Amino acid sequence: MFFTFQLILSLILLGIQFYFFQKIRLNSKKVLRKPVRLCIDIVFTLFSFPLILMLFFHSPLYLLPQWLVYGGIYPLYIWHFSSLILFLFVVIGKIIKIPFLVPQWILKKFQKTKIILERIEKHPGYVEFDARRRSFIRYSGMFIAGATFTASTYGAFRRSQYELTSIQIPIQHLPEELSGTTISLISDIHSSIFMAKEEMMRYADVVNELQSDVIAVTGDFVNSMVEEVYPFAEAFSSLRAPYGVFGVLGNHDYYTRQVETVAKEVNNCGIKLLRNTNVAIQKGNQKLYILGVDDVGSGASASELFDVARTGIEANTPTVLFCHRPYFFRQAARRNIDLTLSGHTHGGQIVFIKTSAGVIAPARMVSPYVAGLYTMGASQMYVSRGIGTVGIPIRINCPPEVTKITLVKA
Repeated sequence: MFFTFQLILSLILLGIQFYFFQKIRLNSKKVLRKPVRLCIDIVFTLFSFPLILMLFFHSPLYLLPQWLVYGGIYPLYIWHFSSLILFLFVVIGKIIKIPFLVPQWILKKFQKTKIILERIEKHPGYVEFDARRRSFIRYSGMFIAGATFTASTYGAFRRSQYELTSIQIPIQHLPEELSGTTISLISDIHSSIFMAKEEMMRYADVVNELQSDVIAVTGDFVNSMVEEVYPFAEAFSSLRAPYGVFGVLGNHDYYTRQVETVAKEVNNCGIKLLRNTNVAIQKGNQKLYILGVDDVGSGASASELFDVARTGIEANTPTVLFCHRPYFFRQAARRNIDLTLSGHTHGGQIVFIKTSAGVIAPARMVSPYVAGLYTMGASQMYVSRGIGTVGIPIRINCPPEVTKITLVKA
């Protein structure tokens, strides 16, 4: 399935490259000299050929030296992501033109109206207007292309500039002994060539410096290969918290097809995985239950696993649920879970606009819960923006996040 997805995506990207190559070659044939056109050929070949290689050679990319990652892999991703965005602009532009082109096409089917339109098109005023319009479109296209590549490059270099978020979350019926309990939340690490061990070690130090009572790691320890768990485990083995370091599995951990190996290495590095179970944190005579579930793909599965994870929990005891995907907040609220901690969305990763009501990002098409705090009745959920990236090593208007949560009595 993963290979099929990779094949389809590669064919789409190659098709986009061919489209732009043909357009540029056609438009530059009369104005650019042969050496310049040759350079264009070389550039498109250099950025397209690796896509074909990646389909047939699956070497462990995380072993590549960092100079090659920054000098070769990053430019490749930036180029294709920017090309994809530009192609979407082209498609949108053509869709916008359809209401204007269809009536013109119909009128040209009739001889009388066709003659009238041809006369209009030959009029000096129209010819001058059309020349200006084409010039405007050409320069606008150049500006959009430049802005897209600039934003993508900026997003790639800024993807590791994290923000530290501190938030108090009120919990109903929270005993006084538990008020002030702190949880450090980190999510979506995605150990890979774009999240090297050295960078993960820096994040581990940041989390430790928060000195929280509990550390939560809500899934996606790796990107897609089981080998990626080893640098993750080495980097995050230093995590320490007085009441424990806990985690849950994410969907990308399952993509490895060796999830038990991933789980074993994560547990061995000191992060206790909560796999459809719970653990009690006790301060004085009061308990706070932390529940954790494996990554779930449907509301029915979520409901079932939430019930399993709640087994043995005393009534009227505050509960915190670790669930990688935030999609199932309603199921958690129906079970009176006080607080759910999730990730998965990366905060959108590519965010076009931030508003008081949330963000405008492609991730909103998948989930209404993208980043930050959400409330449903007496239940609340915090969705972390995570620290890693997926698909493309770019974050735009959406910096990585390390979060310190303080539980307080409502």
